[in-house]
Amino acid sequence: MEQKDLIEEIVARVATKMASLEGQKPQQEAEPAVPVCDDRPGLLILRQDHGDVCHDLYDSERLSKQFKTDCALLHNYEVNMDDYDVVILFDLTNDALAKLATGICDTPYTRLASQALLMGKRIYVPCEQVELYRYAKTAPKPYYAMLQEKLALLTASGLVVCKLDDLENCILDEQSAPCTQEEVPHECQKEQKPLKEFRLSKRVITERDISEACAAKANCIYIPARSIVTDLAKDYARTRDISLIRE
Repeated sequence: MEQKDLIEEIVARVATKMASLEGQKPQQEAEPAVPVCDDRPGLLILRQDHGDVCHDLYDSERLSKQFKTDCALLHNYEVNMDDYDVVILFDLTNDALAKLATGICDTPYTRLASQALLMGKRIYVPCEQVELYRYAKTAPKPYYAMLQEKLALLTASGLVVCKLDDLENCILDEQSAPCTQEEVPHECQKEQKPLKEFRLSKRVITERDISEACAAKANCIYIPARSIVTDLAKDYARTRDISLIRE
């Protein structure tokens, strides 16, 4: 095919193609998506480590109908507390409890929890996540009472302690009553024993001394600061939940 014929053939094919394109409607550009307005209040799950329980709440259909649920750990604690109305605290260790009650915010967890308290957010803690309750039967009574006072300070500041099974109901219905001491599950329930004190002034405290104090229904024994307490005496007191306090 000569060059002239080749050029004519190309021109003819191009003209045919252009004619076919002119008969087609131009493809419409996709309209930009309109952002959906979500005016649900925010709910933040705040804990120190990931766990299955918080995942269950994160995926809760009941909560998602009313709240935009989020987890601080998923954002490495970089969240804006203004975006949330409700905060659920997990992993309320004794360390975190003491820090919050005294205004110490040296960790991302305590910083956000303290911020939620200061901003008047609704804060809930499952009683099963309060570490203090686990030591009700082993901790010295005065020390336990001191930590209880710190927890009471937080509850007086708006923090609500409730059973995990009642947590969703308590959040969705602000009229729900918080967990009372009688309702705390057995495994984390504080033992309700009246404090009965006993004092020993001996240089060496033996098992017999502790036994005699126990017979007098004592559960808190004060001993001199320099007294020597035998191992048998310590074991006897520990197994009978008796606190030994040096003066």
